[in-house]
Amino acid sequence: MKKPPRPDPNPAEADAAPIEPIERSAPPEPLIPGASKVSSAIARAVLRGGNYPWLKIAGARVREKSRRRGGRRFVVRRPDGVTLDAWLSPRDAGTGLDGGTRSRIPVVICHGIFEFKERHFDRAAWLNERGHDVILFDHRTHGRSTGKRLTFGVHEREDVRAVIDLAVTRGMVPPGSGHNDLPQVVTLGFSLGGGTVLQHAATDERVAGVIALAPFCDFRTAVNTFRLCFTPWMDEAWLQRGFDTAAAEAGFEMEQASALDAIEHIDAPILLAEGGKDPFLPPGIHSEQLKRRRGDNRLTVIRVDDAHHVSLVRRRWPQLDDAIAVFLDQLETTDGHG
Repeated sequence: MKKPPRPDPNPAEADAAPIEPIERSAPPEPLIPGASKVSSAIARAVLRGGNYPWLKIAGARVREKSRRRGGRRFVVRRPDGVTLDAWLSPRDAGTGLDGGTRSRIPVVICHGIFEFKERHFDRAAWLNERGHDVILFDHRTHGRSTGKRLTFGVHEREDVRAVIDLAVTRGMVPPGSGHNDLPQVVTLGFSLGGGTVLQHAATDERVAGVIALAPFCDFRTAVNTFRLCFTPWMDEAWLQRGFDTAAAEAGFEMEQASALDAIEHIDAPILLAEGGKDPFLPPGIHSEQLKRRRGDNRLTVIRVDDAHHVSLVRRRWPQLDDAIAVFLDQLETTDGHG
């Protein structure tokens, strides 16, 4: 028998409703012996991210296609022993500024959870056609990078900085020409990457602009909205306790992973894109809080009404492409690149 359709967990009118605070009651005693170990095991599986063998060989076809266009791999080594696998996707010949001899502002792309950088090579190619050099990399525990635990931006925001540092050193990012005489980049992130680039931009003056596609506002809220989507019957306090345990084992606290705390400290303009039918990180909860916390005219919001969480980046949406193009063009003029 055909199952009835799942009701939309994020109706349009939810955006206009006030955000209800999440009550944090003391976790109840587990009804089943060892139940707390189960919630911790669930959390550890999530923090493992994309650390699975098949992801280390995925994307060979698109890598080869990019390599024929001049793309090349490079590696970023972190002090904690993690190795980040990165890729430079160069702009197309004859594009860019000064008759194509000079790159537009380079773009650094950060993928989402359980993804890998090759998933975003199509977006990189589109940016290459517009004259932007693009740098992509696998988050720790994802793709061909190493690492054991994901930290939802706590370590990843420093990974973004390290990737930019090496790109500047190797000449992938041109020397300073913006308003602060520093090398300039635009960071673009989806989901996990969206929350990460917001956290990173709060502390790196080289960021000329941020494009956040379906970002999470903070880690704890993300855990709850994913729970509501997939396992609404699961007790929130019980699950959050498991994530607290797993986060502590990974060396961070959940409250440290917060784009909400970071967004008011970002000096650069921000483009925030939201999927109107996103059930995982509903805009009425996540992006709405980010918009309220930012509260100024340097935040531009584009809403794709028919997009779900993943389809926001898997499909090409003309209104989103147009918004990104306009945003990047405005940055070129504002920061003196044009």
